Amino acid sequence: MSALPVSIMYTQDGVLLQRIRGYLHARSAVRHICDPSELELSLHQHHDTLLFMDLRGAECMTVLPELIKEFPDIVIIALGAARSDPGLRAFAAGVYAIEQGEVDRLRLQTLFDQAQAHLRLLQENRVLKEGLHRNVAPAVPLRENIAPSLYHFSSAFRRFDNIGIMLESIVEGVASCARVSRVAVFSITPAEIYRFRAGIKCMEETRGLEFKKTHPFVQWLQIHAHSISRSMLRHIESMEERLLLEKILDLSGSEAILPLFGRERLIGWLCIGRSSSGAPFEQRDIEDLTLLAEQVSVTIENSLLHESLAIQKALAENLLQAIPVGIIATGADGAIRWFNSGAETLLHVTATDLIGRPIERLSSYIASLLNRCMAGEKAVGPVEWTEPVTRRGLSIQIRRLQQNGQCMGAMAVLNDLTEERILREKQNNLERATFWNELATAISHEVRNPLVAISTFSQLLPERYHDEEFRTQFRDLTTQEVGRLNGMIDQLDEYANPPTIQFAPVNTGELLEMALCKARNGDVVTKDVSVEVESGLPPIDGDINVLADSLMRLLHNAFTAVETSSDPKIAVKAFAGEIGTGRPAVIIEVRDNGIGISADQHEKVFSPFCTTKTRGVGLGLPIVRRTMIDHGGLVSIDSAGTGTVVRLALPALGDGEGRAA
Repeated sequence: MSALPVSIMYTQDGVLLQRIRGYLHARSAVRHICDPSELELSLHQHHDTLLFMDLRGAECMTVLPELIKEFPDIVIIALGAARSDPGLRAFAAGVYAIEQGEVDRLRLQTLFDQAQAHLRLLQENRVLKEGLHRNVAPAVPLRENIAPSLYHFSSAFRRFDNIGIMLESIVEGVASCARVSRVAVFSITPAEIYRFRAGIKCMEETRGLEFKKTHPFVQWLQIHAHSISRSMLRHIESMEERLLLEKILDLSGSEAILPLFGRERLIGWLCIGRSSSGAPFEQRDIEDLTLLAEQVSVTIENSLLHESLAIQKALAENLLQAIPVGIIATGADGAIRWFNSGAETLLHVTATDLIGRPIERLSSYIASLLNRCMAGEKAVGPVEWTEPVTRRGLSIQIRRLQQNGQCMGAMAVLNDLTEERILREKQNNLERATFWNELATAISHEVRNPLVAISTFSQLLPERYHDEEFRTQFRDLTTQEVGRLNGMIDQLDEYANPPTIQFAPVNTGELLEMALCKARNGDVVTKDVSVEVESGLPPIDGDINVLADSLMRLLHNAFTAVETSSDPKIAVKAFAGEIGTGRPAVIIEVRDNGIGISADQHEKVFSPFCTTKTRGVGLGLPIVRRTMIDHGGLVSIDSAGTGTVVRLALPALGDGEGRAA
């Protein structure tokens, strides 16, 4: 038994080395190298060999192009992600194939066999070239004639920048190599349809052919995965399959069809016409052509990957250019790398004047924001800025660009605030008009009733002045109605002049105790209220007095809602939660089993002067909502006809966290 061929594995990953050795233990003696200088010495000893390169290895991307240039007779299989930057660079350098490090056993063994066949072609080609230099013209069969032809058109395999030109070069090379006058290549498109992509002397009917993935011919190739020739049709037992294949051969004007398989799927096929001599293809000829098709498969698969990436890149660039906001991106060196049309419009400059230039050339303010963000400061935005040349109001958001923890640059997103400010002003004017209309209506209703009562008693006072009971009623009524008017004025004053928030850590238990105390002192709550506080709650970031006033208002509403209930229940519960995603908060719920809120009022409860009470201005919940906004929290109401739950979400302080005074 002959010795196993030697393969070289360049990696620092012991697990990957063990996996490759295990998969190929019956096919090759895998030699491990982890030092670049040792790798060069080993390749001088084994100049005709197969080299596995771990793209994550030290100095891999530095030594790889030099190896390909210095050792043209080695075959390199790169191990890594094909769509990664190292994978694309290795692909451009001209490696034989790129495979994931987690490749399965069968896939790696098949790729190894194909690479060994390709290596033998290179070896035969080198021997033939040496024979030609000695003016020797050996008579060789078709298999050996493929090698020099393949060498002459192999440069076409690297024309990934233009897949059309590359495929045309491939079909010309195949025609020359196989000594046939007609060649066509079909490959899969991004739309998952197999279409004619390039050909020589093909019929118009052939150029118009296309096949969906569900076509019987495509499914036959996927199942059987071997070549087809007219001479082999007689060996197919199924008449239906024989007629199908014969029809496809006739439509494409072919004598043989060679499937092209990628890593995981059928990527296309080659259609080969009659040989130049007119003789039919024999089994040995098909074997030779199949070997050639394997090389074409690798090339087309890589070109399809390149084409897909090019399409994605073009779509991304068009998208970034089309969106109305301005986008500016810089590299880690602070130079402008991207400047879209939206930024050109907003800043009245052109991208051609700025691409590759320092960001300071555009604006020292934007440059300062971007540089601070790249230095590791927290992402900025949105901040408002007035562009000094156009005097246009802009909103700026800054984000850091990074990959694997390394800074790649920063991005600024610009929005025009002009239209937004106009719309905001219109909305504010509309809201102010609505507010004053509702205020006038509420005051008219709330003030008129006390005044009518006081006026009526005042008119009767001269006649009934000596009636002590009347004077007592007049005094009580006047005091009550004037108190109502003062309460309404106090609410309006509180709504119009909110208190200054004094932020400090607030204990949830103390907050609830203060709120209940205020409610009882004000005769708001006369029933027992159950209180449940989850243990270990973090402190709230807020003003305890302002928050207690808001909770007192909620307790007042809850008590009013259960006044007619036969078994009134009011409960307050506090527990840990979140605001948004990952932002710690303390959730406080005020729950009652009262009459609830009707569906038509549910959307209006936070609007000023909206109230279901016979007496009231309707400013309680709007004041609570504004308090939550001032504290960076949220308020929500759930009511399904019976019972109501008001939920407050208040920001909590983490360990060692505090707000600057």
